[in-house]
Amino acid sequence: MEANEFLQKYRSGQKTFANVSLVGIDLQSFDLHKIDLSHASMSKANFASAKLCRSNLTGADLSYANLNGADLHRANLRHANLKGADLRKADLRGADLRGANLSWANLQETMFEGAQMSNVNLDNAKV
Repeated sequence: MEANEFLQKYRSGQKTFANVSLVGIDLQSFDLHKIDLSHASMSKANFASAKLCRSNLTGADLSYANLNGADLHRANLRHANLKGADLRKADLRGADLRGANLSWANLQETMFEGAQMSNVNLDNAKV
């Protein structure tokens, strides 16, 4: 799905985009709170400074995505693939990261207070 089509549907009120392909999409600084992107393919996407709080990102592929400064507090990221993602200064307070892959991710200055992090893969993550 192209960015324009996605944004048109989102702005018209659609909040469920499960299993959608948004590989490489640029949604920097967009307000997408409470969106359902479960099992979506979003590798190499740009979500820098985007608002994704309370979003459902269960099983989403966010590998090598730019989430620098993104607001992901209370987001559901269970079993999400965040391998190599840039999460510098991201807000993951209260997020559900159980079973997520954060290997090779940049986690410098990321806020994790209250996050659920059992069985998280942190191999080679930069903290």
